[in-house]
Amino acid sequence: MNEPNSDGVVIRQVLQGDRNAFRTLVERYHGMVYHVAYGMCRNAESAQDAVQEVFYRAFKRLEQFKPEQTFGAWVRRITVNYMLDQYKKKKLPTESMVNPEGETREFADDPELTPREELLTQDRDETILAAIQELPDKYKAILILRHFEDLSYEEIAQEVELPLGTVTTQLHRARNMLAQRLNWLQSDYAFGE
Repeated sequence: MNEPNSDGVVIRQVLQGDRNAFRTLVERYHGMVYHVAYGMCRNAESAQDAVQEVFYRAFKRLEQFKPEQTFGAWVRRITVNYMLDQYKKKKLPTESMVNPEGETREFADDPELTPREELLTQDRDETILAAIQELPDKYKAILILRHFEDLSYEEIAQEVELPLGTVTTQLHRARNMLAQRLNWLQSDYAFGE
């Protein structure tokens, strides 16, 4: 039985005319959508724009939602597709490494690191993220979903609507391309399974 605030119940309320109920879904999934969008463009303003557009599209297409899916997976797919469309249209700036609070994003989060090690780790992470941004869109999305969103190969295949074998092949190619761009880091950083 569905809980009163489960996604399924909220979706039914929206489909029955309660437009305000959609806010519950926005509040629930705003962070995830922003995280995926930001992971793909590394630009806070573009990611925030994406959040608005993704939820607008989700609202307009809510009748297409299939109950056997989770709303989170469905809205993540809309996010990935929207971001890939923006790349194809060349509408996404990717230079910014600034988060919404206006601070430079920090990737190192290990209290055991010395300040020097933390700076080296942050530099390495920023270099890796910059190299990912240079990859073709199809590889960029798959790498981000695997290594930053921690999705399984099967989940990625569902998200990008590709066969599992294609996802495996593209991940292998993406890692090889990334390794070529980062050959000077290969010995220090394993970007593997």
